[in-house]
Amino acid sequence: MTSFALAHTNLALVKYWGKEDEKLRLPSAPSLSLTLDAFYTKTKLSLSKEDRFVLDGKEEKGKEAQRVFSYLSTLLSFFALPPSHFFVDSQNFVPKSAGFASSASAFCALAAAFAKEMKLTVSKRELSIASRLGSGSAARSVFGGFVLWKEGRESGESFAVPIEEKSSMPICILYLSFGAEKKKVSSTEGMRLSKSSPFFTSWRQECRKACKEAQKAIEDNSFERLGQISEKNACQMHALTLSSGFSYLSPHSLRALDLAKEIREEGVGCYWSCDAGSNAALLCRKEDLNFIQKRAEKAFSGAVSCFCASAGPGVEAWSED
Repeated sequence: MTSFALAHTNLALVKYWGKEDEKLRLPSAPSLSLTLDAFYTKTKLSLSKEDRFVLDGKEEKGKEAQRVFSYLSTLLSFFALPPSHFFVDSQNFVPKSAGFASSASAFCALAAAFAKEMKLTVSKRELSIASRLGSGSAARSVFGGFVLWKEGRESGESFAVPIEEKSSMPICILYLSFGAEKKKVSSTEGMRLSKSSPFFTSWRQECRKACKEAQKAIEDNSFERLGQISEKNACQMHALTLSSGFSYLSPHSLRALDLAKEIREEGVGCYWSCDAGSNAALLCRKEDLNFIQKRAEKAFSGAVSCFCASAGPGVEAWSED
């Protein structure tokens, strides 16, 4: 038997930044995301006589393979299963060359394919916890649409829950890629450094508050309010990194923030977000997407690649004989 899974990436509107337990990937605060339709990972997994990992058609034997099989060993332990070997064939339909991370979709798909191949009956909550052990943000990719990832003191307390899987809000994400330059500070190291900031306790409190406010905005179908909350939270995250002695922002990242403000002043809803990297994302309504993309392309004079996404579905898994 061979099992398959397809999982989508997500954009955190309220950021995940900080771990209380690095091994279990327990977050320091809750986060809230939108699962995206445009970027996803498809994974094929089967039991094998030896471990093999193929990524985008190329067999991997280095760090990529080590991380995959270390995670599969973690899953075997998590579900109290005996040691096994696997053949994993994964395809990332994520523009990695543009600097986009695929860990959320990759580890969520791997967890779902594993559960299907091992004939496990798992709840969405259990799958979210299992996905989190591979990559924190993968916990959110189990569900579609708007998703909340809960913090927790123990592993079983930290999992994602759906807020609105089939979004009624006409929200779009315009990714602005300024290149795939390697980060000088990894996300793991950045989170570690940020915990030493004198503002880290305030950051946790702000995220808890933002998640509650964002859920209310989604319930009220208020794009404007959700955009305001998301932009403020992204700015706070990057202020936190600055207070810790480093930054992911580039002049292009900051120009994108200014562009969002300029577009709003013209009466069009547009809000900025930026993860742990220099590439930015602009939140807008579907009806305004083409206008905002043209403005962005003009503002950066060819120095940007644009990628569009909207709300996407949760993970799917199936088996074939």
